[in-house]
Amino acid sequence: MIDLILTFLNQIDILINENYFLTFIIYFIFCLLFFLLSLPGGVFVNLASGFFFGFYIGFIINIFSVVIGSTIFYLLIKKYLSKYYIKYLDKYLVKLNKILKKSTIEYLILIRFAFGVPLFIQNAFLATLEITTIKFIVSTAIGFTPYFLLFSYLGDKFSNLIEIKKFSLSN
Repeated sequence: MIDLILTFLNQIDILINENYFLTFIIYFIFCLLFFLLSLPGGVFVNLASGFFFGFYIGFIINIFSVVIGSTIFYLLIKKYLSKYYIKYLDKYLVKLNKILKKSTIEYLILIRFAFGVPLFIQNAFLATLEITTIKFIVSTAIGFTPYFLLFSYLGDKFSNLIEIKKFSLSN
C-alpha cells in the first residue's frame, strides 16, 4: 500500500515537473475553489502545496487562495444570507460590534488564529459583523500566515521523505 502511494505521488511529481505552469494554475484554481467552498481538510491541501511545489511557491498558493476564496465567500454571505440570520443574532451582534470598534483588526486576527474552528464558521461569523472588506482581507492574510508557513514547510520536508525512500544501498 505504501509503495502504491509513493508511486502515485511520484507520478504527480513527474506531471508537475513536465507541465509546471499548467499544474500550478490548475492547483491554484483547485485551492481557490476549495477555500471558496470552505471545505474541511484544508490542512492536507496546505501540506500538499508545500509537498508538490516547495516551501515558497506552496506558501504563495496557500495564502493567496485562502484570502481570495474566503473573501468571495464572505462577500456572498454578507450580501445574500446575512440578512436572514442577523435578526436571530442581532442582540449579540450589537454588543460584539461595540467591542470590535475599539480594535477591530486585532480581534479579527485572533479569530483567524483560532486553530480548529472550521473556515466556514469563521467566514460566516465574520460576515455578520460590521467590518470592512479590507479589514477582512488583512486579518485573513495575517491570521493564516503562521499556519501556512508551517504547513508549507512541513509539506516541503515531507517531499524529502520520498527521496529517502528512493535511496538504496546500491546507490
